[in-house]
Amino acid sequence: MLFDFNADEIFQIGVLIETNGQKFYEAVAKNTLDPSAQKLFLDLSRWESQHIELFKNLRQRLPDSAKREDLFDPNQELHLYLKATADSHVFIRNKDIPQLASTCKTSLEALDLAVAFEKDSIVFYTTMKKLVPEHLGKNDIDTLIDEEISHIFFLTQKKKELE
Repeated sequence: MLFDFNADEIFQIGVLIETNGQKFYEAVAKNTLDPSAQKLFLDLSRWESQHIELFKNLRQRLPDSAKREDLFDPNQELHLYLKATADSHVFIRNKDIPQLASTCKTSLEALDLAVAFEKDSIVFYTTMKKLVPEHLGKNDIDTLIDEEISHIFFLTQKKKELE
């Protein structure tokens, strides 16, 4: 049985996740009156834009066959896991990102959601990594996972400062 996603579609989902993260951080920055919190969320938005560019570059480097051919998954285990992780991702599940940002009444609440976003992203990208061959950007996904882990550390530190 063939996998429902090809490499191009997987990277498209990555672009969507990062785009929604960028929108979230921009909306939180816009809703925040504290200048230091605004700067923090604008910096986070810029980080997400760098990830968007990484995924776009990965997609551009894909051979045409990776945009047409489905990935082989004889037991559909990876397909089901990838679909579940994508569907449960906080920025895929919530379609109205500015509305989601407006539910955060404090910077701490926004940081809590940001940590959940980064964790969801790590789970999704780790799943992606299992599906993407070396020659189609597997090492780049490792780099992205490492960056997301560093974001969690950074966000956790910022939360401690605010508490």
